[in-house]
Amino acid sequence: MLVLSRRLNESIQIGEDIQVTVVDVRGDVVRLGISAPQKTQIWRKELWDAIVEENRKAALAAAESSKRTVTAPQLPVSTFSKLSKLKTVRPKKTTKVDKEKTEKADKTDKTDDEE
Repeated sequence: MLVLSRRLNESIQIGEDIQVTVVDVRGDVVRLGISAPQKTQIWRKELWDAIVEENRKAALAAAESSKRTVTAPQLPVSTFSKLSKLKTVRPKKTTKVDKEKTEKADKTDKTDDEE
């Protein structure tokens, strides 16, 4: 780490675009003025560390969730659209008359077999 000593209103230059000036010194607090291009991101170190940690956790969680995702076989959408067009066939309710007809038909079949 480069360590520089500066007094009030003195500056340091970083590259061609960034200038850091000591604006105020009160006890153990130093206020800095930073002149940098608009596109330059400037963060307090503790905030930057928190952002990096959150990004790292999110990346790990995304990697874990992609591992846990069980890819169940999926039917293509076109299959579902074809299935929805099929009619549902339900058994008819049998009435007493239907039961009697069925019983008579069974009896005639048995008598035909015996002959």
